[in-house]
Amino acid sequence: MESFSNKVKSEIAIFNPKIKNCCLYSFLYGMTFPQTIQNDVISVKSTFVKNAHSIHEKYKQLFQKRESSYSVTNKEILISSNVIRFSTIAEINANIFKCQHCKENFFKGLFLSSGTINSPDKTYRLELVFSNHEHAKEIVEYVSELGIKFNFIVRGSKSVLYIKRYEMIEAYLALMGASNSAFDFINYKIENEVRNIANRATNCDSANINKSLVATQKYINAINELIKSGHFDELSQPLQEIAKERIKNSDINLLELGKQFSPPISKSGVHHRLEKIYKFYLSLQDK
Repeated sequence: MESFSNKVKSEIAIFNPKIKNCCLYSFLYGMTFPQTIQNDVISVKSTFVKNAHSIHEKYKQLFQKRESSYSVTNKEILISSNVIRFSTIAEINANIFKCQHCKENFFKGLFLSSGTINSPDKTYRLELVFSNHEHAKEIVEYVSELGIKFNFIVRGSKSVLYIKRYEMIEAYLALMGASNSAFDFINYKIENEVRNIANRATNCDSANINKSLVATQKYINAINELIKSGHFDELSQPLQEIAKERIKNSDINLLELGKQFSPPISKSGVHHRLEKIYKFYLSLQDK
């Protein structure tokens, strides 16, 4: 079964046939942004290769000038790019974003190469893993201006940005244009909330039933002890009648028990009489 993380990547790895070159460059820039620079070259490997063929065809058109190389194997997407095209300083090079969709494609590439997201039916968590620590800090500052707050931790040699709040994850999915995934994420949350409400209601009903059973057994035990000890006849006629009906109908609630009489007795009236029987039983225990 495909993971939710790969479902998101499947969505963002599908390009509009009319996508502009500036958006493709922005996508590549996002893929390479988390990586370190070696010998004036940025290299990135991504094990997510679904839709790789269509991506590859787009990049073959883009890299006619051989400024970068792009290849796909059965297991990996491999990218190398001369750093002249991309900023080497610890800030996002906004000059690469030429149209209104470039930023969205930048964040798509960023997630495709460095991101994971847990299935929302388990726990809320989205991560971006960087080998370039300064660029990780830049992303934290950049998205904070868009209302998204990442937490920052160091895990071994990597910098990890993560979000655990539902609304922040939803905002990030929207930021990179993953509208279908955002919709699925919302549906998961709704289903979880409905399930939790149902579970709480069931637990509450079970607790109430258990409480009622314990109370019923308390009264029945007291009545049986009064009969065995010969004190039952000391009860008033109304209390004897309610006691006999309680023994006879041990599986019904107080409201239904009251309906056995003519005229019916209210729920509070039944409870009051049973309590009087129980207090009489306790008074005998103290003697």
